[in-house]
Amino acid sequence: MLPNAIKIWNDCLLEIKAKINRQSFKTWFKNTEGISVDSEKLVVQVKDQFTVDWLEQHYLVLIGDILEKILGNRLCITLAVDKGNGEFTYSTPTMSKYKLYNTETASEDRHLNPRYTFDNFVVGSSNQFAHAATLAVSEAPGANKYNPLFIYGGVGLGKTHLIQAIGHFVKEENKKKNVIYVTSERFTNEFIGSLVNNTTQEFNRVYKNLDVLLIDDVHFFSGKAGIQSNFFHIFNSLHQKGKQIVLTSDTQPGLITGLTERLLSRFNWGLVVDIRSPDYETRMAILKKKTEFQGIELPPAVLDYIAQNVNSNIRELEGSLIRLEAFSSITGKPFTVDLAREVVSHYRQNAPRTVTVGDIQKKVAEFYSMPKEAFAQKCRTKDIAFARQVAMYISRELTGNTLKMIGLQFGGRDHSTVIHACNLIEEKSRKDEMFKRSIEQLMGEIRN
Repeated sequence: MLPNAIKIWNDCLLEIKAKINRQSFKTWFKNTEGISVDSEKLVVQVKDQFTVDWLEQHYLVLIGDILEKILGNRLCITLAVDKGNGEFTYSTPTMSKYKLYNTETASEDRHLNPRYTFDNFVVGSSNQFAHAATLAVSEAPGANKYNPLFIYGGVGLGKTHLIQAIGHFVKEENKKKNVIYVTSERFTNEFIGSLVNNTTQEFNRVYKNLDVLLIDDVHFFSGKAGIQSNFFHIFNSLHQKGKQIVLTSDTQPGLITGLTERLLSRFNWGLVVDIRSPDYETRMAILKKKTEFQGIELPPAVLDYIAQNVNSNIRELEGSLIRLEAFSSITGKPFTVDLAREVVSHYRQNAPRTVTVGDIQKKVAEFYSMPKEAFAQKCRTKDIAFARQVAMYISRELTGNTLKMIGLQFGGRDHSTVIHACNLIEEKSRKDEMFKRSIEQLMGEIRN
């Protein structure tokens, strides 16, 4: 017969307290309580959802190991949060998602997608250099010239696949390596959570004691001074200790707006590589690999049609293939070029309209009652200059163009002019609510 939940959890807490530092125990475990137990699971009450997330990410395996030591078998852990009315929300994490807990570093290779490995990555002319660089980093993390490794490219081209493949490779070679893959958005949310809960020291300790740090979409740090400052110190700490840092972004470092110069300079310390849209041969290779993985057979003509007509990014290629398979399964129609044409055309009709800089210039010119051609002229009148700045800002927000490309379409102006324009419009939007609404309305009209 099992002891009651309170006793089991209290015994567990004694073991945990002996293995982690006092501040961490006080922050994450002090106000927890065992509330029920059966032969399969132990339910533990914690104070809020943030604590649930942190315990899952950093202490789950430690808890499981201690419970197994106390009881002789491994129970599932369910974390419960009181909603305030006597009802609870429950979270039962999957133990297999988390690797070995290290009491010194509290790190693990969390959030790695098992599909994102080098074996599943299709190499072509558009990504060959990036693939070679990530493989070199994986084989000798920190002990190479590519630190940091900075990978940039458009949406759906394989940046996340490559950066996670590094994590998988490193852990397969040495399970004791401390690896974290995290999006910059999640890093930001964790940091804010640590400020709210007064656990910034614990947060920094985790990230400064890694062997490999993989940060996805660092352009999300733009305009966030506090996050940038904290990440700057984490970056320096890891780099000075010879630990590997890999970063991805939708554009090259010098064109990311709203980042401090000291952070931008560090992003350029190592190797910067890009991934471009896949060519026809690469698209065909991707489709063939995906069909093999999914166990479906498509006629060569169908593969050719999709490869010829879906050419923007890998994500859309995969999406077209999934839709084709689903459509065939639901309707009972065989895989034909006509079916592929129907699926691809339907997808295009429902896809968001592509907005060009020319569209934006036309709409902004109409809004401010001036000729579109004025944006490309050297005229420096206040009204034209301001309208041009608005058009540049909206171009950055609604198109996938680089700042350099945007500047070229405004009379050959350089990217620093675009950065200046965007900063001015952002500042005015923060101070003037009515102006902010007018910009949002204008952007909505352009999108539609």
